[in-house]
Amino acid sequence: MSIIQFLAANWDSVLVALAFLVLVVVLIKRGQTKILKKILFNLVTQAEKQFGGGTGSMKFAAVADWIYQRIPAVLKLLFTEKDIADMIEAVLEEAKKAWGTNENLKEYVETSPIVENLLALGIDPDAVEEQGAPENNN
Repeated sequence: MSIIQFLAANWDSVLVALAFLVLVVVLIKRGQTKILKKILFNLVTQAEKQFGGGTGSMKFAAVADWIYQRIPAVLKLLFTEKDIADMIEAVLEEAKKAWGTNENLKEYVETSPIVENLLALGIDPDAVEEQGAPENNN
């Protein structure tokens, strides 16, 4: 009963404290949203590169899985699955625009992992194509 009496006597202070806590949570969530969107942009781009076109649901599942593995537990409390799904969709739209306007991103997304591996090894992919399949090199 003393808690109720305390709340009744200090309702204005309790209300201010609750409003402050709500404000802090909202500000944290907004600030973390910007960081989360940057991470999601990177993950969406990686998924596009890895899985290619026509695999939307697979890419979406991969990005959702990757983001849940990477974000801290505190953020999992602040963002629901629907929040994450909405952010992935929003970031995907931004990423598609960026891929269309930024030649470096477009080239990155369109470069196959095999070509990337050959380049990392110092092998010219065009030379490999000219040699053809290994069975033709007798």
